[in-house]
Amino acid sequence: MKKLALSKEEIVNIEKETREKFGIDQLILMENAGRETFYEIKKEIKNYKEKRFFIFSGKGNNGGDGFVLARYLFNNNVNVKVYHFGREEELTRISSINFNIIKKLKVDISYIDELKLNNLKFKKEDIVVDAILGIGIKGEITGKMREIIEFINENSKYTVSIDIPSGLDADTGNIYGVCVKSNLTVSMGFLKKGFFINEGPKYTGKIKVIDIGFPKYYYEKK
Repeated sequence: MKKLALSKEEIVNIEKETREKFGIDQLILMENAGRETFYEIKKEIKNYKEKRFFIFSGKGNNGGDGFVLARYLFNNNVNVKVYHFGREEELTRISSINFNIIKKLKVDISYIDELKLNNLKFKKEDIVVDAILGIGIKGEITGKMREIIEFINENSKYTVSIDIPSGLDADTGNIYGVCVKSNLTVSMGFLKKGFFINEGPKYTGKIKVIDIGFPKYYYEKK
């Protein structure tokens, strides 16, 4: 797969066309994203089955990728805990589908507004997964979300970001007040231009691009 660095607009248009022209639903892409992130974790993190994973998921489709990853970890007997922003009714359609799956599987899930940070302790070997915000971020991060991101940066010894570190602008590499500082960024289908400019390199860590099923046409025409 050819590695391309694209703008946010280009990626959104590819996702839209993949759905409308080729009939590949976003639910399929989300499944692939979560599964392939799991495979990257297996490759990148030694003895991953002996770790505890803490997944922080947002209300959008990036959060849904986190729910899929949680299912793969859970099904492989990994200790995983999910904290989610937003009530169930606030999740996107496909995120809600994957949320309900892990709920039925009895994955350990908590609503983030009920989380008391002084009760949360990361051990040295714990892995934190950032599935909070994707490339659609708008406006400065404030409130509970900012508090969580600052907590992750101060306490996590190893952080994995799904698609992009939450708080990083995919085009400019600037940050929206605060940004998750990742050790590993698993980018969906394409690199983002913002990974390589301004603040981007400080926050992405090691970058791996995974194939989530976009038609080969989009790689060949560039």
